[in-house]
Amino acid sequence: MAKHTWDRKAGERTSVDDLYLKILSAKDIEGITILGGEPLEQAPALLLLLKKIKETPLSIILFTGYQLKQVVDEVQKQVMGLCDVVIDGPYIKDETDFSRPLIGSKNQQVHLISERYTLSELLSSRNKVEIRVSNEGGVKINGMLQDSLLAILQKEFSSI
Repeated sequence: MAKHTWDRKAGERTSVDDLYLKILSAKDIEGITILGGEPLEQAPALLLLLKKIKETPLSIILFTGYQLKQVVDEVQKQVMGLCDVVIDGPYIKDETDFSRPLIGSKNQQVHLISERYTLSELLSSRNKVEIRVSNEGGVKINGMLQDSLLAILQKEFSSI
């Protein structure tokens, strides 16, 4: 669970245009993944960004703690309509399940919004972990990993 993403006072502010340019400058990416905190809490700005992304060949995957049937806000619905894949439902630690790619807990569901991917394509991929080490020595670990294995990685990288 990415609790560090929940603090509304943390992070840095950026404009939609600056974020869009940063995404376009990324090398060798297939698409973008939107997750949070809760991305739909910033639906108006996210809608502007996704409209720009839709003009590119990039795919869009959105993780939301809401279930699709709970979303009644029109702007949030528009955001989800621009996505290729929506994974809905809150991550529930007691229901952790890494047997399905992209999904962290048993209650979460994959919804194909566009025809870009098939369910079998998405579910045939494997959960991966990305480790980034900055020039300053900072380490960021991103992905889906059991807590015990994550603790081992964190311990190993903390000694660098």
